[in-house]
Amino acid sequence: MTRAPLAPTAAALLLLAGASSGQQPNPAVKEPPRAEKLDIQVRYRIRADRDERIRQFRVLEKHLAALGFDDARKDEPDRELDILDPAAERFTGTIPSARVLEVLDDPRVETILFAPAGYPYPETRDTGVPVRVVIRGGLIPALQQVLHGQVLGHLERLGYRDALGYDTRGYTQLKGTFPLKYLDRLVKDLRTEPAGWFLADTQPDQLPRPLAERNPVRWVEVMPPRDAPAPFTPAAVPPAQLRLTPELRALVADPARKETPVRVVVLFVDRLEDRTEELRVRLQSAYGSTVRRTADGAVVKGPDGLPALTEGAALEGVAGNLAAIRFDRPADAERFATEPGVMTVRLPPQAGETVRPLTAAQKPAAAADVLKGSGVDALHRLGYTGTGVKVLVIGTDFTGAERLTKKTRLLDLTTELNPDLVPLPADPLRTGHGTAAAQAVAVSAPDADLVLVRVDPGSLFQLFSVLRLAKGEITYTDALRSRLNELSERSGELTRRKDAAVAAYRAAFDDLADDQVAVARRAQAQANLNAVIAEQAELTKRVGRFNEFRKDVTAALAGGRVVVNTLAWDGGYPLDALSELSRTLERLATPLPPRLTTRAGDPAAQPKPPVVWVQAASAAAGSVWGGPFRDANRDETMEFGPPGGMLPPGNWSPDLNFLGVRSATGETAPDLPAGTRVRFAMQWREPLDPNFPSVDRPLYPVVLRVFRQLDPTGTRVPSDEMAEEARSAGGPYPIYATGTFAVFEQVLEFTTAAAGRYALVATLGYRPEPPIPALKREIEIYPRVVVETPAAKPGEGRVVFRSYVSPDAGVGVPGDSAGAVAVGVCTPDELSGAGTGLALRAKPDIFGPESVGSAHRGPGVAAGYLGGVAAGLVQAGAVGADVFRAAGFEPGKLAVVPGAWLRHLRPAGK
Repeated sequence: MTRAPLAPTAAALLLLAGASSGQQPNPAVKEPPRAEKLDIQVRYRIRADRDERIRQFRVLEKHLAALGFDDARKDEPDRELDILDPAAERFTGTIPSARVLEVLDDPRVETILFAPAGYPYPETRDTGVPVRVVIRGGLIPALQQVLHGQVLGHLERLGYRDALGYDTRGYTQLKGTFPLKYLDRLVKDLRTEPAGWFLADTQPDQLPRPLAERNPVRWVEVMPPRDAPAPFTPAAVPPAQLRLTPELRALVADPARKETPVRVVVLFVDRLEDRTEELRVRLQSAYGSTVRRTADGAVVKGPDGLPALTEGAALEGVAGNLAAIRFDRPADAERFATEPGVMTVRLPPQAGETVRPLTAAQKPAAAADVLKGSGVDALHRLGYTGTGVKVLVIGTDFTGAERLTKKTRLLDLTTELNPDLVPLPADPLRTGHGTAAAQAVAVSAPDADLVLVRVDPGSLFQLFSVLRLAKGEITYTDALRSRLNELSERSGELTRRKDAAVAAYRAAFDDLADDQVAVARRAQAQANLNAVIAEQAELTKRVGRFNEFRKDVTAALAGGRVVVNTLAWDGGYPLDALSELSRTLERLATPLPPRLTTRAGDPAAQPKPPVVWVQAASAAAGSVWGGPFRDANRDETMEFGPPGGMLPPGNWSPDLNFLGVRSATGETAPDLPAGTRVRFAMQWREPLDPNFPSVDRPLYPVVLRVFRQLDPTGTRVPSDEMAEEARSAGGPYPIYATGTFAVFEQVLEFTTAAAGRYALVATLGYRPEPPIPALKREIEIYPRVVVETPAAKPGEGRVVFRSYVSPDAGVGVPGDSAGAVAVGVCTPDELSGAGTGLALRAKPDIFGPESVGSAHRGPGVAAGYLGGVAAGLVQAGAVGADVFRAAGFEPGKLAVVPGAWLRHLRPAGK
């Protein structure tokens, strides 16, 4: 971590210039015990006449002897001359380690350097040895940091390499490696180093203050020998891939997947709106069908022996400035990133599940008890059980829910994403529990028309399709239009191939000779024609599946009044209610004025009732931190905690946010296993320069880094010594932009090479200085960072933050929308708030039961239960997008049907 110096004030700020050893060690830092006996060099200074020098020299000798110092030169003939030689200033010998720092108690001692007796120094003098350098303390904090930075710069001129992440003890300590050939110079006055034959490179009076005041080094310790970790150097990002996020760059570089179709999310500078067809035409013309090849480049041939063709690029969905596009190969996505107006190209951000299985120690709440406790049983007795209300439940898996109620219907929207028009297979590394949410709906609204909508977890645009189809605004989704275009192109291709096959068949059978060549020609022509006919038959089936699916989609979703969404996104899309889905929900929730009409009773005079969107809050508790980008000490490293705040147990710096693995039962282990795949995403919003509104150069070029403790136990090396394991390369990536501000996201994904303790560090990259100080802009940002475990198998633990978490950092997308009824559960550390930039918006809007009769729990179950309650409220006549507020439910509390509202409610049908 870079320690940028602050501007010093004046030498008068020096408080205790003679302080010896800085602050006391942090109890969180464990260190190996020192050897019992140490080799030591003592540099002292006695400036006095002969008699006074003799007296002070004897006092110093007595002081050292009392500490157990054994002079290595005591038997040398000229040793006794040191007492008279005013140029003599050094003792060498051994001393017990328990009293080594007491040597500094004598005011004549300037600096000491010690190492374990018989230390195995490296044979090569240029090799660095691990050292700890402790400098004078006692300055005010700002000036102490300045001195620390000046000493660091001075040492680096001698070849010193600073370590990572260590405890600076209030900027009085440095740790790193120092060249063996210059080690003895650390005992000298550092201000005179480096030096030539006669003079220092820089005279002490020309050095900056407070370094110029006096020698800053008090003691130097040679640490136990170890292999210093090599400096981490991230791979350079090719210029053509600067707009690709890391996971997509890795896919492009994978030779085994270079011919594999890939779906990406393309983020444009401007909203697409009316340019959808223009984009579709561009994809068809520049990224259309090509010859299909294997990973090693071989051409794939069809049944008729002709080269098989790919499907070509297809537009899957559009939402604001976002377009989901399926390309035939990753290289096409890389090429598309150079298109005008493209900001970022990434793999689809995956939604988080909000339903989890109960642990063995947890018991589900009985459905009857939940109904009674929430007052919904009274609503049922009045006949409000959701009759006539269509409830759409969105999830990624509904296994076993087909026969949940007599009015249950299953719609698999992943079908529209497959060119073959069959449902996509489930991700083996992902377990969806949409059935548990649907069961909760059936408990609170047993007579509702239940439609279970399976979506792809990386396809946020499908939620737009559900919303628009429910309101009757569209009959074809963008993905279905692409499938229709593909069927049309495929039909034309097969027609041309059939014409060619028929012509070849006729030509072959015009020659009825019995020779081997003619017979083989007729057989091949017959086989090719049969293959084309078979492909046409399969195409006919695909067309049939398309028509049937389109009808099912329209019939199943049209007229949906309540939508229950069990998925939440904690990154990848703009937070703080800036995502297109969040803004759309807010717009649809705003009541519209009646339309003026001259025809009495015209139904168009009244707007359609809004869709009630019941949204599960994110279940990423423990995995999210959010707050201001603090950098109180100006070292360009973000502090996760407030200045002067108490450090978490085991922490020695607010710059480090240690990770852990939380099991399904809630225990958190500090060590990450080897092979754990971890992903960080930090998102923030910053204003654009009104004179130069560009997203290419953010004011906060955040770099995410991951450090690993070399020895958490402190047995071999101090526990605060760390090695860098990963660093973000490229980015930050703009994901949303307007004329006045932009939203950026920095991403880091890595796999742990070894088991150990890891910590996240957020620093700032290169920031060019403006040509004149007046152009320098200072802004404040409020980032939100989430840690994910992408490849965790069902039932495995997930990576969380151990040091600093922010439960109020937001409930995710689209729960941050004012148009969504965000539902949470009353458990510790559950996420709340609308985001770091919307501090005054309270979320969740309402709370529900954590479990309802099934072996599952979480906000998704609560959202399902309250979605069913919403269906009953809609049946009872509650109006608006927030029927809970309309019925008088207390916001921000556990949902209980208000008794006053029940007393004024007539039984259903009367």
